[in-house]
Amino acid sequence: MKRFLAKILGKGKHEDVLPGDNAQSAFAAPTKSGSLPLPPRSSSSGKIQSAFDEHYFIGKQLGIGSFAVVKECTRKSDSAKFAAKIIDKAQLRGKLEMLKMEVDVLKRINHPNIIGLCDIHETGKHVYLVTQLATGGELFDRIFTKGSYTEKDASALVRQLLTAIAYLHDMDIVHRDLKPENLLFKDPSEDSDLMITDFGLSKMVEEGNFLQTACGTPHYVAPEILQQKGHGKPVDMWAIGVITYVLLCGYTPFWAEDNSNTSLFRAILECDYQFDEEYWADISDAAKDFIRRLLVSDPTRRATAKDALTHPWLETESRVDLMPIVKKNFNARKTFKKAVLAVNTINRVAKASQSMRNLMSSQQGAAGNPTGNIGEAQLASEGVPAVKS
Repeated sequence: MKRFLAKILGKGKHEDVLPGDNAQSAFAAPTKSGSLPLPPRSSSSGKIQSAFDEHYFIGKQLGIGSFAVVKECTRKSDSAKFAAKIIDKAQLRGKLEMLKMEVDVLKRINHPNIIGLCDIHETGKHVYLVTQLATGGELFDRIFTKGSYTEKDASALVRQLLTAIAYLHDMDIVHRDLKPENLLFKDPSEDSDLMITDFGLSKMVEEGNFLQTACGTPHYVAPEILQQKGHGKPVDMWAIGVITYVLLCGYTPFWAEDNSNTSLFRAILECDYQFDEEYWADISDAAKDFIRRLLVSDPTRRATAKDALTHPWLETESRVDLMPIVKKNFNARKTFKKAVLAVNTINRVAKASQSMRNLMSSQQGAAGNPTGNIGEAQLASEGVPAVKS
């Protein structure tokens, strides 16, 4: 099997990388201000290393995806901590281009509000992307630890997000999966930077060109992605509009009473949202105007990151405590999602059980299938995923 990194990085290139072009500062020792440590540059021999565990200790799991798991790791040489995205090469087949794009993007960026790529390794079974470790927690988890939370606090967070997205867009990079879960705080300090993570769906797109692949997270996906007519940088701005809305009231602007994606996507396509008086009475008109300029169906009329950075709301001094409403709504939505998931699971199991009974009954004694085993196609027709042994 050919090495994945050789394909990704090209022959003669070493796997140690740094975010951006400032090699000296990027690989410098940690500063008193708390900047995250990056690994020292090693000799550029062009040889692909194959023993990740020679350099790092693996720690606790931080997250898991369809073909990768993220774990904390500690560098043996100096005990510096990082996050390692461990990609299963067997699951990666057919998705090599996606990994290549993620690495290409991460190698180019160096910004205080974006998680940086520090190192890449490969073993026979895995590819390891070693990144900076953000220890301050997810966006809303951190907000809910505060004593109070105001519009001023929300606008400060949105400003950091916009600054990072403006930087990416200047480099013709589109993130395409902005959501609260992908926004982490660098450390537990009160004035910690907010950092964008997970560039697995990111793409590079030149001005005037468009991306075609439908992607993203349902509640944050832009109308043009659903229409599949081509999309670009404006999809990130739509997502920031949704995130800002959630930051101010605790729930998403687009939702479906029947909890179906069909109804949700219809609401997004129609840009059907409102500022409910019950929850928005104390929110400034400037905040609502900011959101309206981002949640625009036509991407050509949607505010850019640079436009948004000049909006008056980012200078708001409003100190009305939003914590009670935001926390109540956010937790209620989370509980509702769990309840719906549980009901859906029960219904799927019941449906599967009935399906199996019906099929077993109809197939008893049938030639060609004496054991009565149910095929994957039959299960799929009932909406039940096949379980592989």
